[in-house]
Amino acid sequence: MAISHTRPTLRILPAVCLVVVAALTRCSEAPPTPSTGATLPAGFVSVGSADGLAVKAVKERARTGDRVTIVGRIGGSVQPFVADRAVFTIVDPALPSCADGGDSDHCATPYDYCCEDRSNLRSATATIEIVDVAGEPLPIGLRGVQGLDPLVTIAVTGLVADRNDQGLLIVRAERIERRKTAE
Repeated sequence: MAISHTRPTLRILPAVCLVVVAALTRCSEAPPTPSTGATLPAGFVSVGSADGLAVKAVKERARTGDRVTIVGRIGGSVQPFVADRAVFTIVDPALPSCADGGDSDHCATPYDYCCEDRSNLRSATATIEIVDVAGEPLPIGLRGVQGLDPLVTIAVTGLVADRNDQGLLIVRAERIERRKTAE
């Protein structure tokens, strides 16, 4: 009977090297990006008069499940659009933005309504989301898509997905009408 004096580490070494090489190769590759293919349907955002009830009026009257047409200006924070999600906020058009004060150099981001009292802003803000068939926000950013930009006045027709007495109002958009701008 022959006794092998080969060290166990020498037998394992080739396998360990393969694992390390595979790991290093994998780390150098860019992680795969999910291909969602999510886009807004053509015509989801149209241009027109953008009429409906202002944000504050909808907050006072609407209940979860109601179909509403809510009017507001895109804004309410420095980043009113959620990155990589079809979610953004609108503000009651009666609430003046920092751009409405006449001093255009006053504020770099007038759509954040920093000149307005926070409690007034909270009572005049609504969240808009565009969802897929499973009810999840589409995985796309909306800033600049089909004319959706800060301080643009829009009317959103959709269902009230959630609301509460602390100021939350979420509307799931079925269509959006962007107000015509004066030319």
